[in-house]
Amino acid sequence: MDTLAITISSAALAFSIFTYLKHDKKIKQQSSLLNKYHLEKIEKEKEEEKKAIIEANVISGQNGSRIVKVYNKGKSIAKNLNVKIPQNDSYHIFINPCPIDVRPQNGIDIRLGALTENHPDKIEIEFEWSDDYSKHNNGKQMIQI
Repeated sequence: MDTLAITISSAALAFSIFTYLKHDKKIKQQSSLLNKYHLEKIEKEKEEEKKAIIEANVISGQNGSRIVKVYNKGKSIAKNLNVKIPQNDSYHIFINPCPIDVRPQNGIDIRLGALTENHPDKIEIEFEWSDDYSKHNNGKQMIQI
């Protein structure tokens, strides 16, 4: 009888140890994956803090003119931002303050003069700037004037 009790107790103890070790291994794997994910997220956030994100919108001004509002959606200063608007006979660029530094969540206005009747509906503008992430960034955006 004692042998049977010891055998059953030993089997239960061995099963408990096996279950604990298997569960512990699974928990450590999940913890490792979570730590890796957390570190990747932190790296991505650090990278995003170094970037300037440049976009433009167009609003109508007085007497048929347009204002191209170029702004920095990023978290870093856009240094030496240069906005290139293609020349066209159907509009005139009055004010283009570029190159200029644009702080995060701020922008600049570029004024286009009165449009003629045959002006293009859309134009593609180009952006060039540097930020803490890269010294040579560029982008293009199609805007509707």
